[in-house]
Amino acid sequence: MDDNRTLTELLFKGQTGTIFSCKILTMTTPKSTTINGLTVEMESEDGIDGTATAEIVQVYFGKIDTKIITLKTGSFLTIGKTYLIYTSGNGKLFWCGGNCDKWTKKITDNPDSTYEVKLIKQFCDIFTNKKTGKYSFTNSKGVVIAEGQYKEGEPIKVWKHYYDSGIIKAVYDLKNNIISQYSAKGFIKEKTNIDKKVSIYEQYSAKVNGQLKRKDIETKNDTGFIDMTYEHFDNGNLQKVSSQIIINVKNGVTTAGLTGIYEEYYENGTLYLKGQYDHNKKVGIWNWYKEDGKFDKEFDYKDGTNEQSKK
Repeated sequence: MDDNRTLTELLFKGQTGTIFSCKILTMTTPKSTTINGLTVEMESEDGIDGTATAEIVQVYFGKIDTKIITLKTGSFLTIGKTYLIYTSGNGKLFWCGGNCDKWTKKITDNPDSTYEVKLIKQFCDIFTNKKTGKYSFTNSKGVVIAEGQYKEGEPIKVWKHYYDSGIIKAVYDLKNNIISQYSAKGFIKEKTNIDKKVSIYEQYSAKVNGQLKRKDIETKNDTGFIDMTYEHFDNGNLQKVSSQIIINVKNGVTTAGLTGIYEEYYENGTLYLKGQYDHNKKVGIWNWYKEDGKFDKEFDYKDGTNEQSKK
C-alpha cells in the first residue's frame, strides 16, 4: 500500500488487497539467547518477528479459505483481542509487515475505530452489490473525507478525498486519468497523468501554491522511454531542461545517459547555455550567454569526444 494514501483513497477503487477482522488465538515471538549476560532476541529466518493464529470474524475484501488462519506479522498482537488486518494474498497464510503493520489496528469502542470498520463496510457493500449513485463519506467527527460517484460498482468521473481536517487531499479525474495530490495546507504537491504512450509527472513548490518545481514527460518507445525534464527555480523561472533515454531491463530500468537538447538558465529567466547530448556526450555547438542575455561564447564538441574548437 502507498503510505501517503488516506483510507478512502485505498478503498474507493476496490483495489484493496485483503482486508479482514480476526480474533487472535495464539501469538509466538522470536526465541532469545544470552550473550555476555545480555538477553538477545534471535532473528527469524523470514525476517518477520511474530507468528499468530487467528479466528476470522469477517472478510471485507479478498478471499480466505479457512476460519483459522496463520498471520506472520512484524507487530506483536494481543491474544483474545480483535484486529482489523490489511494485507494481501489469499488462502490461510498471510504476511503482515511494513505498511500492513502500519495500517493494522486493534478494534475497540473508540469512535475512530468503529468508523473505520463502518467505512470499510460501506465500500464493501457498494462493490458487492454493484451500486450506482453519488456518495459522500465522513469521519467520526462528521467531516466529509471523500465524495464521488459510482456506476454499477465502478468509480466514475471526479473523486475528491480530504484530510480529517476537511482540507482537500487528492483529486482523481478518472476520465482523463489525472491524479492531483495536496499538502495538509491545501497546497498542490504533485500531479500525474499516466497514459499508454505519454506520462506526465509534476512536482510543486511547498512555499508557493501552484508554483511548478519540476515536470517530467515520459514518452514510451520500443526499449523503454525518453524522459524530458523541466526544472524550476524557487521563483518559478525555468532552471534546466534535459532529456535522457531510459531502457527497460530485467529487474527494472537503467539509463543510457543524457540525450537531446540541454539548457540551463539564470535565476532571472535568461538563458545561460544551450547544447545537445548524445548518450551522455556533448555534441555539436554549445552556446553560452551572459546574464543580460547577450552572447558570450561557443564551443563545437563535434563528435562528442572533447572540446575541439572555440569561436
